Amino acid sequence: MQIDVEQYPEAARGTSTAASAGPALLEALLAEAVLLEASHLHVDPGAARMEISFRSSGLIHPFREMARAQGELLVQQIATGAGLDAASLLPQRGELHWRGEQIEVFLLPVVRGQRVVLRRTPRQGGHRELEALGMSPVLASETRAVLGGSGLVLVAAPPGHGRSTTLQALLALAVTRTRPGLAVATGGMPESIGVTWADASIVAPAETLRAGIEQDFDVLMLDSLADRAAAAAAVQAVQAGRLVLAGIEAGDAVAAIQQMRSWRVEAFHLASALSLVLAQRLVRRLCPTCREPVQATGSVSALLGFDPGAIVYASTGCSACEGTGFDGKTGVFEAIRGDATIRRLVNDGGDAAILARHAFISTPNLGSAARGLARTGVTTPEEAVRISRG
Repeated sequence: MQIDVEQYPEAARGTSTAASAGPALLEALLAEAVLLEASHLHVDPGAARMEISFRSSGLIHPFREMARAQGELLVQQIATGAGLDAASLLPQRGELHWRGEQIEVFLLPVVRGQRVVLRRTPRQGGHRELEALGMSPVLASETRAVLGGSGLVLVAAPPGHGRSTTLQALLALAVTRTRPGLAVATGGMPESIGVTWADASIVAPAETLRAGIEQDFDVLMLDSLADRAAAAAAVQAVQAGRLVLAGIEAGDAVAAIQQMRSWRVEAFHLASALSLVLAQRLVRRLCPTCREPVQATGSVSALLGFDPGAIVYASTGCSACEGTGFDGKTGVFEAIRGDATIRRLVNDGGDAAILARHAFISTPNLGSAARGLARTGVTTPEEAVRISRG
């Protein structure tokens, strides 16, 4: 994916809209750095243009050029965010906080202005939390991008399939010291930086979400939407500019949308609020030490749509897995992104088949994701059959 930085021509013209172009441009560039897994972002001032480049896999890659006025606006935004002086004639060092990342900022005055380098610092404990749950790198990157704004993110799963774990991972990524969150949950309430926990068994979830708006929280998490009042409150919180993460008991992503409809959430409001619907199941993960390729049986091949004699994986057990053949569980995910078409279909009352047809044109649903894990040796074909059958 490429971010077209030339979509902000107002900055070059010096119009009143230019003041808002800087933050939008910086946001776009940082999001692109995440997608490219870039460690550094460089801004080099030239005579008439500013050059943007990324360091990825140890090499510098030119990315974009922009008008000088637009580049100076970007530099000013970076300096302001890091508490630095864009007019200083001395080298400076500061820090930006963005989507839970600590980004080091270095300014060096040169002949044609300020040369800027942003260095992304991995989060404590690593920066691949979502991939560790089983998400593909593409879906994980798209999910992180969604977490930086406002909107409704639904996490759908039957009981016992890791919904709470995923919600807590999303919450940890969305919340920072400068972007506080309120988590409304039942049961255990762990400590987390920037998160205040509320017990849903004491105060009704809908009332707590409304209180979260009044308390000026940026991120709101509800571990389980269970009724119309909570669903309506979640949508209202998005309309107030919040990011809302909500669990919902549903078999797949389309069923989660259908459940929201069954609670009579206004179609237009649901459509405008929806950013992402994740659905997940858990499957047993094969032991990586003793798994080995085998030919799939004819019945399994038929059930999964594999060619006869397709190679899958099995394990007999070893000391590493204590003879079980398995190494814990991993998630199988599907996602419906709240793009313009999905929002139109939701607003117009499109049925489940129409929603699924658009949502999974180029991305896997739960069944195809599970089949992919079986082909690559992450899980057994029997586990994939179980997920494919719902």
